Amino acid sequence: MLPKQPSMKHFFLFLLIPILLIACSSQSEPPRLKNVKPLNIQFFETYNRYEIQDSWNAASKWFHENDTFSKQNKALLKDVIGLENWVSFRGEGAFGYVEEEDIQSVNSVLDHPEVKAMFPKDLQFMWSFGVEETLNYKKIYALYAVKVPKDGLARIDGRHIKDAFASISDYDKRPIINLTMTQEGSHDWKLMTRDNIGRYIALTLDKKVFSCPKVIAEISGGQTQISGNFTKQQAEELAAQIKAGRKY
Repeated sequence: MLPKQPSMKHFFLFLLIPILLIACSSQSEPPRLKNVKPLNIQFFETYNRYEIQDSWNAASKWFHENDTFSKQNKALLKDVIGLENWVSFRGEGAFGYVEEEDIQSVNSVLDHPEVKAMFPKDLQFMWSFGVEETLNYKKIYALYAVKVPKDGLARIDGRHIKDAFASISDYDKRPIINLTMTQEGSHDWKLMTRDNIGRYIALTLDKKVFSCPKVIAEISGGQTQISGNFTKQQAEELAAQIKAGRKY
């Protein structure tokens, strides 16, 4: 069961242009929160839908033709047949969108060894950190195609985070999460954004994607602000969890 989290649909990085935007009026540290669960933030490259469309089509075909698998999963299948009926494609960034009630069925197919072998070895499908939207009273989660190196280490992760805190943006007065990177992190983030201009980078918390912004230009300076559809308290809690999850 996925945890209930605030909607992350509108997350984006302010610093995906080479301009340093730092909130000035509300930079005071939030109060220390008790019993903070550490979250490891990681930055991964992603596959776009067209790069793995052939693999996805092969997986759908396998599902239709594999009678044994279908019979073993009658409880999950209900009246729906095929991945294309569970996963809707629209927009960019996310690979697709799935209703909460169908997540288990999609996982049951994508986790099968024969299906995994159809996709690139470094691809891991990950779900959104929280509900992306609510349609017809149904919760919708996003599915992302994330590139995870063989050693599992992200190019940017908690080791590269020097500080994380919440504040209020001077730009639109919304709560934001401020990330300050170490010297090594700043260097690696600059290279990562330079290598991925025009593509999407997935920011994950414990293997769930909470932001997947498009890189517009190379970013230098090591300062990044994340804005989303969350309250000030939620921003403080997330910032505290990111800060608690730093690794040295």
